[in-house]
Amino acid sequence: MIFLIPTAMALATANCYLALYRNAGQSFRRSLISAAILIFLFIAISTEALGVFNLINRIAITGSWVVFNIALAVTWLRLKNIHGMTFPTVGKHWLNGTRNFCRELGAPTVAMLAVLASVTLVVAIVAIPNNQDSLSYHLSRLGYWIQQGNVAHYASHIERSISFSPFSEYVHLHTFLLSGSERYFQLLQWSCLAGVLALVSMIIRLFSNSPATLRIGLCFAATLPIVVLESMTTQNDLVVAFFIVATAFFVFDYIQNNHLASLYLIPLCCAVGMMTKGTFLFYVLPFGTYLAISMLRKQVFRKHITAFLAASIFLTLAINVPYWYRTYEIFASPVGTISSGNQNTFVGPADYISSVSKHTFLHLGFVSPGNRYNDFLLNQLRNLHSAMGIPLDVPRLGMPFKMNKLNFNEDFAHNFFGIWLILFSIPLLIFTRLPKAAKWYGGLTFLSVLVFCFFISYQTYGSRLHIPFFLLAAPVVGLTYGSVLSTWPARLLPLLLWLAALPFALLSSAHPFLSTKWFFEKIFPPINSALHLNIRIDAANLNLKQESVLYASPGRLFWGDHWPGTEALLGQVNALNPQKIGFVFTEASFDYAYQFLLRKPGRTFAHVRVSNPSQVLEDPAFQPDVIIAEKNEGPGFDYHEKTYRLALESDSKCLYVPSK
Repeated sequence: MIFLIPTAMALATANCYLALYRNAGQSFRRSLISAAILIFLFIAISTEALGVFNLINRIAITGSWVVFNIALAVTWLRLKNIHGMTFPTVGKHWLNGTRNFCRELGAPTVAMLAVLASVTLVVAIVAIPNNQDSLSYHLSRLGYWIQQGNVAHYASHIERSISFSPFSEYVHLHTFLLSGSERYFQLLQWSCLAGVLALVSMIIRLFSNSPATLRIGLCFAATLPIVVLESMTTQNDLVVAFFIVATAFFVFDYIQNNHLASLYLIPLCCAVGMMTKGTFLFYVLPFGTYLAISMLRKQVFRKHITAFLAASIFLTLAINVPYWYRTYEIFASPVGTISSGNQNTFVGPADYISSVSKHTFLHLGFVSPGNRYNDFLLNQLRNLHSAMGIPLDVPRLGMPFKMNKLNFNEDFAHNFFGIWLILFSIPLLIFTRLPKAAKWYGGLTFLSVLVFCFFISYQTYGSRLHIPFFLLAAPVVGLTYGSVLSTWPARLLPLLLWLAALPFALLSSAHPFLSTKWFFEKIFPPINSALHLNIRIDAANLNLKQESVLYASPGRLFWGDHWPGTEALLGQVNALNPQKIGFVFTEASFDYAYQFLLRKPGRTFAHVRVSNPSQVLEDPAFQPDVIIAEKNEGPGFDYHEKTYRLALESDSKCLYVPSK
């Protein structure tokens, strides 16, 4: 029944086209983005509503999509009769618009973007989801929600799974129940990147009609290493980036063109964006402030302020309060406590400068002979902190700082070329002759990351949290460089960005399209040695030498070099054929990987011996047939009137079974 989703998307896009954008520029892209936002809103509302009645199951979810499609079809028939257009006619308009857009980009740019999109699409569909955060909490939620028939919280050793925003997982929940497969999970981020690229092109067109500007801006956004890698995962940074960039576009589209539809799509973005990731608020705050001031200054906008604010507040609270309340009941905080260590604690202006500098330097590192380039930059950062009179590493300002070299992991890859292009675009933005609105957009983009740096401390995995900023900055890069570069440099820059991005699409350390084993065994060692790059490739926990996702087994993709020991333990579990399996995990345990490999009709899972506040949700009637523990609980223990003994220990994982 997975076809219900693309059917709804097609109908919603056609409806938006006829109702809102039939005579507007970029009509197909506008219709597509608006339809996606409406469908995301439907998923958020229907999931919460069905959960209230314990109807999170395949029949109810399928039924909700059937009803939704019928409503969209009825709306289409009415609009079709009003405007006298058929689906083939609408499709012809869309096709012509797409052809014109491709001609504007030029064949080389279209080909480069198509290659990247094709490679990442194949990996997204073929690869089993194996991102570490996804295995720990993003995807692990689904099994427990389906098991209990609702999206209520449950006892969990992994606090992130019952406190971090859930919208992306709601989408995964729907695709899984409709299809019975996890093959569609990674298409969410890939599709959101496609949506972001459409939005970037529309933002650029608000300020410029230059083909060079469009090519540079789109290629910049599509070739960011962290973006390329995340588009093949089940994380949520590209999902929240979609709502952030959409909000920025709608703000400027409304102010410049007085498109009322754009104004009222902003509350939808805010509601679902907040349900996706808390960082949404930091990045949109400057754009929201700009919108509020603009509406107050112009008489034509003032009449919409009350309705706009009411819609924004009502939708955001209506969609998010149920989840916040469930979290508050457990942790006495609507956002839980696990992320409190990611917040800055300032005692003076120097602390803020420290935060901004470390967030920036996170992307500036690169490989060099003897690591001299990174050592030079690190010394400059230390000198800055010394001049300010504060240490480089202060616990209240985040994790210990570390210069990146070159990383192909979706949690740690950084945007070396991207950050330099952005830094050089700042003086260009100031001094280049650009429309005033474009300069306002650029200023708000840079202000958004400054707001982010005020609230969020430096983290080694902060690169993925910066994704919204880099994508917001893509139009700025396109506008500035497109206005100063001559024809050939303007064509060469996208090519260089594409060449730099291609290895990240092909050689992801987590799920490579091509095997990385040959690269790190045959190609890289002599380069590493000759250039004195000092990059270690033998550390067992890096799992660098991976098979292609086209051939690798799920277990190997989940646990890498630790798979043989885990396989032995899971084999013993299946030999016992348990119906109820208990888990004793750490915050970083791969909960979803266990569920995936142990899934069986009638088999249930639950976290046991939980030590955080969610322990109050443990079911006293749940008596596991076996317990898998990722921390040694000793030779035995009692749980719910049963005594369990250690039966097997393999690769730091323990299997406990009931004593006879």
